[in-house]
Amino acid sequence: MPPEQPPEPAEQIAATLAEQGWCVTDGFLAPLHISQLRHEAQQRWQAGRFRRAGVGRGEDLEVRDEVRTDRVDWLDPNDLSASQRLYWSQLEQLRLAINRSLSLGLYELEAHLAVYPPGTYYRKHLDQFRGIGERTLSCILYLNDAWQAQDGGALRLYTDPDRPELSELILPEGGRLVTFFSARFLHEVEPATRERFSLTGWFKRRS
Repeated sequence: MPPEQPPEPAEQIAATLAEQGWCVTDGFLAPLHISQLRHEAQQRWQAGRFRRAGVGRGEDLEVRDEVRTDRVDWLDPNDLSASQRLYWSQLEQLRLAINRSLSLGLYELEAHLAVYPPGTYYRKHLDQFRGIGERTLSCILYLNDAWQAQDGGALRLYTDPDRPELSELILPEGGRLVTFFSARFLHEVEPATRERFSLTGWFKRRS
């Protein structure tokens, strides 16, 4: 009998999410693609397109330095570069796999580029807005080149809501995708010593 084929990355992520609610996937996109996305992010950052990130949404949106100091640049799904379209396509394959496996009814992706200049941070938080349950799955794709532990900037993911002392420290290495259920896992971004780029998305379901 021929050897059994390994599961596709999207199916593997869906299976891991079903088991533990979070997943770390290295090499989600090819290095060339990550390099292109990083170059675009750096160009947009140098062009002044990023804005201070806020807390809350709509009329409740406010900038709070005690919570977060990163900068973001939202992507328009109707005005994507070729590299961004490929990212969107891969995330669409992930959405379909998760809906097949977990019947979550995910229907839409929203995403932004994020940059953490040296010394910036995002304190412990959940990705779901208070009283609004649309954001269901968080997907963070890191764009950084040759990231080392001494560079800081790790994502600390609190992996057991019932045991707050348990956490995973995840370095933002280029090509690494971190997925987790938005309403379940507290997480924070620790300060880095160099610019830290990511492409962060959320799959939503109808409220």
